[in-house]
Amino acid sequence: MARYREGLESGLYRADPRQLRTVLMLQELYDDLQKAGVDHSLPGQHHHRPRRRPSGLTIVDTISSGSDYGGGSTTTGGGWLTGLFGGSSSGRGEAPLGRGAASAADSPPAVRGLYMYGGVGCGKTMLMDLFVSTAPSHFKVLRTHFHDFMLEVHAALRRYARAPDPLSAVADAIVDGTAGAGSAHHHPAGVRVLALDELFVTDVADAMILNRLFGRLWERGLVLVATSNRPPDDLYKGGLQRNLFMPFIHRLKTQCRAHDMASGTDYRRLAQHQRGLYFVTALAKPGSASAPCAASSRAFGAPSAAAMAAAAAADPFAEDTPVITDPLTERFTELAGSDATPAPVTVEVAMGRTLQVPLAAGKACIFDFADLCGRPVAAADYLALTSRFHTLALRGVPVFGAANRTEAYRFVALIDVMYDARTRLLVTAEAGPVDLFTNILTQHDAAKRPEAAAKPEAVVDDNLGFAKDRTISRLIEMQSLEYLIHHAKQYEPSLLLALKEARSKARDAASAAGH
Repeated sequence: MARYREGLESGLYRADPRQLRTVLMLQELYDDLQKAGVDHSLPGQHHHRPRRRPSGLTIVDTISSGSDYGGGSTTTGGGWLTGLFGGSSSGRGEAPLGRGAASAADSPPAVRGLYMYGGVGCGKTMLMDLFVSTAPSHFKVLRTHFHDFMLEVHAALRRYARAPDPLSAVADAIVDGTAGAGSAHHHPAGVRVLALDELFVTDVADAMILNRLFGRLWERGLVLVATSNRPPDDLYKGGLQRNLFMPFIHRLKTQCRAHDMASGTDYRRLAQHQRGLYFVTALAKPGSASAPCAASSRAFGAPSAAAMAAAAAADPFAEDTPVITDPLTERFTELAGSDATPAPVTVEVAMGRTLQVPLAAGKACIFDFADLCGRPVAAADYLALTSRFHTLALRGVPVFGAANRTEAYRFVALIDVMYDARTRLLVTAEAGPVDLFTNILTQHDAAKRPEAAAKPEAVVDDNLGFAKDRTISRLIEMQSLEYLIHHAKQYEPSLLLALKEARSKARDAASAAGH
């Protein structure tokens, strides 16, 4: 199917030379996989060779038939962009994909994967998901995010603790389709292509685990398709014992073509985000009797008070009219609906733990920032929340700096998990998304702006500095109509018509304005 061409013609995608080049590279990978399906068998499919010790890194999730990605499609008469860039007609059967006999770690694989990197909003994940959605079933694609992968790997390591080599056992189980039969990521047919979003490593223990694990996965012939904000040589930069991680980088560049998707356009920032879900307000100081959200709060990105008053006069039902009461509570009540009575609930988390939710109604819950990011919680807690609730309200997000650096890391993880699950976010914050991270600097930023780095509230941290751009971009996108439409498709289909009508009106207004 010529999905990319159709998207260009419908206006879903904008013409972008870097994206076009990426699509061509994905098409080449598709054709290589089709050919490998006929000419090669998966190494270790019928027997396991002695474990080697190359290196690797990844993130994992399932694409199965009937999923939103449509991975169960078949291929007849051409590639995934047939009619746009041509295609291949080979590989119609269930023949295995991957490499033939094992080769040395430095030898190029029969099918070389693709590592796409670039700044936020350049379309990396969108194009990877386009590839995944058109992959035929015999590609056996597995796709997910880093946080989910780590939870699965650690759970599997506990299951294989008595094996002579638990990491190799886990890798073999992933390839053979025997990993976690009771989990959401079980792929009974086995895995041959891993599509991994936001490859990003910060922890030394995780880096060492992933290095050995993925060495085995590559040895078994898996093909990696990954996205990242960093080029391969910058992965785990500045990390402890990085010399032990360097073999992974070397082999990653052998196993995958590294493709820079640098673009002058951030497509997420093009989306409208004045939807009354992000409210900027002065936060109450400790001991203050004032409410966390002042009456003067207004939606992030909204126009001035005078402009809002004029708009309200023209359309009193507009979502971005002035807020008179606590905006978060009002919006939460509206979106939660009147069928459920708000009450505290307990959510089960992995490994027998639980998380207390202060207030929930139906599929919506509400937290104070201190309860969700100021305590020792982690990605597992956030994954449990997004599995239980499709709407989360967060009250009192502060500007981040030296005093709340740990909370900033947790907030980044929370937004990553919510974004991946298409969870709807309501938030009151001390500043807009960009200004929340104004004190977070990379080493490069600090060198260019020494006066900013000298401030007591400044944090010079490359990992957090790079992650903040992704978080800012996602916070903005999560207020957009396009994101809310995706949310509605997955959780609230009854809202689709109204949201699509709003999108149509926004497009008409932009067209009339000459944009």
